[in-house]
Amino acid sequence: MKRTDVLVVGGGICGYTAALAARRYYGGKKITLVRKEVRALIPWCLAYNCAKGTLYNNVLRDDRLYDEGIELVIDEVTAIDRQGKCVTTAFAEDIIYDKLILATGSLPAPPLFKGADLQGVFALKKEFPYLENIRASLASARSLVIVGAGPAGIEFAEACTANRQLNVTMVELLPHCLAWAFDDEFCTLVEENLRQRGLNIITATGVEELQGNKRVEQVKLTSGRTLPADTVILATGVVPNTGLAREAGLATHEHAGILVDEYMRTSDEDIFAVGDCAAKISPSGPGGAIARQAIAGGREARVAAANLFALKRPREIALEKFSVTIGDHAFGSVGLIQRTNPETGREMLTVDIAPGVIARDVAVKVAYARETGATIGAQVHGKPLGLVREIIDRLATAIQHQARFDELALA
Repeated sequence: MKRTDVLVVGGGICGYTAALAARRYYGGKKITLVRKEVRALIPWCLAYNCAKGTLYNNVLRDDRLYDEGIELVIDEVTAIDRQGKCVTTAFAEDIIYDKLILATGSLPAPPLFKGADLQGVFALKKEFPYLENIRASLASARSLVIVGAGPAGIEFAEACTANRQLNVTMVELLPHCLAWAFDDEFCTLVEENLRQRGLNIITATGVEELQGNKRVEQVKLTSGRTLPADTVILATGVVPNTGLAREAGLATHEHAGILVDEYMRTSDEDIFAVGDCAAKISPSGPGGAIARQAIAGGREARVAAANLFALKRPREIALEKFSVTIGDHAFGSVGLIQRTNPETGREMLTVDIAPGVIARDVAVKVAYARETGATIGAQVHGKPLGLVREIIDRLATAIQHQARFDELALA
């Protein structure tokens, strides 16, 4: 039986960050990271690099762990004994811990239609060999259907536009692509840009069944239409991977994840949870988007590491910013949008800032509260991406400081 002071379960970017941060805070402690993947992946641009065939750009460097004296174990934790403060692994010896950080991430949302087990059908799992299989399937594909037009689906589709022999169709159940991040007029622009890139877009339509003999051959839609497909990508979102925590008796929520306090502690004060597996709070209040983003998970990992042996810092509920590039056009949003605002109970007004006011090729839509004039959300589109992100950053700061919309300095 092995012993360690700090045990991190999960070796994605959040577990990796938690282990390195724990070393910085507690230099004399023994730190062990257990992950089941031989190669752990960085999530940024993962779907894009998978489609492009440049996955090695996303591999985390294990030498950094070794340089910091962190023990890396390639294995799978199968159970947690909270009373004995011990975990069981699939192949190696059990590990006794003093403090435990769960960074088990998320899993692709299970499909609600038949045929997902056919050959040629893939979810976007963060596993190197699995994603390599997607690459192999794409190499001979002529008709690709992407189910789901959220960030990952669009990123994957955008990368596929370089293959002129591949016919790509995106199918989205909601009325628009990226409907959770943008209002209708921005969504329409997103779709126009996607179509200009040679992509076929079908919205307000679900998938009834994936059909084929062993291998997928076509996609039957809820409209009755069928689409030819020799490869299908399921990009319908993710769910928190809470199985290990739930079986250990930790407090969890079916959709939100492992419940944590402001110090990232679970219902067991010696166990912390970070990243996609941990429950989130929207800084915009009810109705605000909750994005499971790697940058937010990294912040949580550093907070958890700081608080392992003494409560030093609570987590900050930062505004989640979203941006996507389609060709040379960029779109970004932060805070509330009109579609989600009714859930907050606040009355929202909006003002449009046309191209040329801030920059020649950038337009902005700002949302503000009627009663106070405080900025509560913003959407931006234009080019280049760097400028769009810069404007979103300024607007995020304005929202956090409750700046009035008529006092914004964006130029």
